[in-house]
Amino acid sequence: MGKSLDGINIVEFASHLGAAYATMLLAENGARAIRIEPPGGSRERGTPHFHVLNRSKHALELDLDDRASQPRIAELVRWADIVVTGFTPARLKQLSLDAESIRRINPRAIALGVPPLGSRGPDADFDANDDLVAARGGITGSQWASSGNPVALVFPAASYSAGVMAATAAVAAIVARGADRAGDAVEVSILAGAFSLQTGSILSSEAMTTLYQGPLNPLGPIPVYRLFEAADGKYLFVACGNTTFWGKFAIAIDRPDLVADQRFEDAPWGIAPWFWEPLKDIIEPIIRTRTRDEWLGILREYDVPCAPVMTRHDFIDHPQTRALGMRTEIDDPALGRMIQMGLPVFLSDTPGEITGPAPRPGDDRAALQWLAEPARNPSPEKDLRPAQRPALDGVTVLDFASYIAGSYGPMLLAQLGATVIKIESLEGDSFRHFGFGFLGWNQGKRGISLNLATAQGREIIHGLADQADIVVENLRPGRMRKFGFDYESLAARNPRIIYMSLNGFGNRGPEHNQPGFDPLLQARSGVMAAQGGHHGHPVYLTCAICDYGAAMLSAFGCVLALRARQRTGRGQLCETSLLQAAMAFQAGEFAFYPGRPDMENGGTESRGRSALSRAYSSRDGKWLFISLTDEPQWNALLTILPGLPNANWNAAAAEPSEGALAAALADQFAKLDRDDALAALKKSAIPATRVNHIGELFHDPQVLANDLIAELPHSQWGRVKQTGMLAKFAAAPAAIDRAAPMLGEHTDEILREYLGYPAEKIAALRAAGVVK
Repeated sequence: MGKSLDGINIVEFASHLGAAYATMLLAENGARAIRIEPPGGSRERGTPHFHVLNRSKHALELDLDDRASQPRIAELVRWADIVVTGFTPARLKQLSLDAESIRRINPRAIALGVPPLGSRGPDADFDANDDLVAARGGITGSQWASSGNPVALVFPAASYSAGVMAATAAVAAIVARGADRAGDAVEVSILAGAFSLQTGSILSSEAMTTLYQGPLNPLGPIPVYRLFEAADGKYLFVACGNTTFWGKFAIAIDRPDLVADQRFEDAPWGIAPWFWEPLKDIIEPIIRTRTRDEWLGILREYDVPCAPVMTRHDFIDHPQTRALGMRTEIDDPALGRMIQMGLPVFLSDTPGEITGPAPRPGDDRAALQWLAEPARNPSPEKDLRPAQRPALDGVTVLDFASYIAGSYGPMLLAQLGATVIKIESLEGDSFRHFGFGFLGWNQGKRGISLNLATAQGREIIHGLADQADIVVENLRPGRMRKFGFDYESLAARNPRIIYMSLNGFGNRGPEHNQPGFDPLLQARSGVMAAQGGHHGHPVYLTCAICDYGAAMLSAFGCVLALRARQRTGRGQLCETSLLQAAMAFQAGEFAFYPGRPDMENGGTESRGRSALSRAYSSRDGKWLFISLTDEPQWNALLTILPGLPNANWNAAAAEPSEGALAAALADQFAKLDRDDALAALKKSAIPATRVNHIGELFHDPQVLANDLIAELPHSQWGRVKQTGMLAKFAAAPAAIDRAAPMLGEHTDEILREYLGYPAEKIAALRAAGVVK
């Protein structure tokens, strides 16, 4: 059985976690990957992240700055179908690895760039790490904290996001390239990765109001969608994600009267903010009357979504994790027997495979053998033209999904050029209650609303599915079969159909049929405990890594299946889940072996990982983030901030984020306005950036220069500013041509265009309550 990317060669010029992750995902779906490292190997060797994100690759050591290496670099580029880099534009030019240089050497190659802050703008050549990009991209500034101050995450969420997005864009470019076209230059920055985790929040319109107001409790702001402490001091998460679950919860805690309480009408999402605390104050004492396990038993009996707060160690050994193949053991040549995550996307016809551990330094035999093969890419002289249309132009997607995890994946496919038809019931996607957030997960789609319980409604779906390329659904297991829209039924009619199924816990295993919401998997997967640290309570992450992660993985699975269909002519069933996303977006943290470092050391008010990698407040009340990595930077900092203690570099680098050095730095930065401080730091080549809150992203010159904000008209909200194009294609860019649809907004035109229904038939269906 083949893999989706069989026959594809990749060369990755080692740079950062995001680029490494993209290459790993591609390699484990059939591509042959060579990682180029400096002589002696990358400095990241020995870290958990390195040994996870570089598995299934082979390595070749090369001094890129030595001019004698240029012939070998050219040879690698000629060999590759995809060239992966994570360097800044200036560094790419210096190495002759910019898109134009790659095109001259190999016109068939996809030049996949994953620059930290994008390839344009005033800070394009700032080689920012994940902590700095998270600060600039709004993640650090928007994390809920009682103080209202920034909180730094203890894992590289933006890099994981960019890695999955970059891998998806690369496969889409391969699909568009086909057998006879030139490649393209594709860019997904780490900054775009940060945006991809916040599309439901990066929204602005004069007609909108903010759902969450003021400093927010890191246990969760919504009183029936939050963490609770039980009688035994252990925590659980209760996720009443809709009115049905809220009603069940009220009965489970023996307070059915709460449902009729006028203060809490429109629960869970529509409760007025001034009633959040009163409802929380009612529920918290009730939860403290029983142990966590007792409450988990009661709530599950009443079908209320809930989960215990677990550690990463607990989660990777859980039976449901094992059932999905997300626990694997690898013999690593450097670290010994390791436990790592499995494959986060399953394809029934072309499944991926972990082909080996991260390469040992100096072991270049396989890479050299591959390079010795006869050349198969055309010479640069051959006149090849890239695809003239967006990567997924001509691909039709039927989107049966809702919430974030289901809806955002098809939105990403729309950004890649696909036509996405959102199919809703007459009541609509339950997350329409979010108003503004709904726009951030459904941009670029057309919408149809119909009654699937009717024969005429099912006939419409079958007619659309017969013409579709992809179906995406996120209902609980078995629900689509009830309507006859499961994979087997649709594939019997259309063998080329690609069917992506995603849900909370997968489609097999002892807990596969549990209701799934993002924070339930945050709680189980250990990220809440890790962010809270060893001495605090767990923290509910504002950026929904499980929801957004599952959506991004679903888009990745869809394009892999499209690439496989180019080769086989067949569609297939694809699967992913919130559980798999929870691990995939902590890939390097799910690495267990003797001597593993402590990666569960956050805090409810964590400003960073150390005194020299931390957020600080300035005189004007704004925040900046510094992240020093070497002794020259420390010496430069001593020069511009003379009030600091004159410690040596090793001592300063070991200082904790709340120690004496952090206090001294806080005192120094409090004497400067942020812009003045950042200008001085930049002049001295000290890595630093502003900490943006969501509202500041709309005015950040680096964000605007990279077109990460789009302005679209919406019939309800007027002009809306929201997330722009996340993946950039140089030769055949797609365009965002519409905001999210109103319920049933495009019903008539879809029925006319795809099924040829005349106006009279559509009117009759509407009168009969079949469509809206």
